[in-house]
Amino acid sequence: MADRVVPWNNLPTDLLEAVGKRLKTKTDVSRFRAICRSWRSSVPPFDQKQPRFPIRIMMKFPFPVNCFFLTITEDTVYHLVPPPNINSDDSASTSSTRGWVVRLREGESGEPSMLHPLSSSFHIKRLPKSVFPKLLNLLEFRVFELAKTYTMYHSDHSVSSYRVAISLSPDWPAIMVVAAGKLYHCKLGPDIEMCTMVDITSEVFEDVICFEGKFYAVCHNGTAVVVDPSLEMTLIASPISPDHGSSVHCIKNLVQSLGEIILVERYPSRMNQRRLFPVKFRVYKLNAVERKWVEMEGYIIASVS
Repeated sequence: MADRVVPWNNLPTDLLEAVGKRLKTKTDVSRFRAICRSWRSSVPPFDQKQPRFPIRIMMKFPFPVNCFFLTITEDTVYHLVPPPNINSDDSASTSSTRGWVVRLREGESGEPSMLHPLSSSFHIKRLPKSVFPKLLNLLEFRVFELAKTYTMYHSDHSVSSYRVAISLSPDWPAIMVVAAGKLYHCKLGPDIEMCTMVDITSEVFEDVICFEGKFYAVCHNGTAVVVDPSLEMTLIASPISPDHGSSVHCIKNLVQSLGEIILVERYPSRMNQRRLFPVKFRVYKLNAVERKWVEMEGYIIASVS
């Protein structure tokens, strides 16, 4: 008996509901609901449970003892891919045919603004029409939500160098900040919250991320810890052996990729006898069983202007 082909607009409701439960972003839910009436009725609109950004928090260092406010903004990074026939001109630029990576921030009034994908301090006001269209009809593009990014600003609107991670889990809505080498925590809610110091050790923290409902932080020497909702800190990685070939302090950043915790060491560029040395990156993957960082094969060399 030949398999019966069911039209996509007549798929079983339970199947559509099962798919809808796996959609985690507003973009995916909107695209799913835009297919047809039956698909739209099977999945409710995206539930925006998280607080509206920007949000404000308050911090207090032991020295000096004065309090100060910080503002946290949320940006969304998208990949916009045009359909194959949107550019009929063979001489169209590569960026137009492959799409664009854009970073959008929604203001308090709901008006979106575009930022540089790699910089929080550079707002894009105008792009060449030959590269980026003046008007975007998102129904003509495939839209992929790549990431959420968070940036902290001081009261004078300058970008803060503090590192911030946010948990939007309903079980533990929280903010974790690395400031002056210390780890701070506060609740995530509609009111302005005071951040309190988590650790009382002598460790100097450099970065923090949220992964699977917990916060992961790394120190200047590579020591890494995980912080659970009770604010209990557990060691997950021992220090990394220093790079004896370099006397320059490297900057450590944590990222999560494909379900793995990755540590990136970035050695800043430097001038020596009027020569610019390129930035060097070393990449490590967390071995949770042995509680150590394992350097991934090779490392990346990149030049910066």
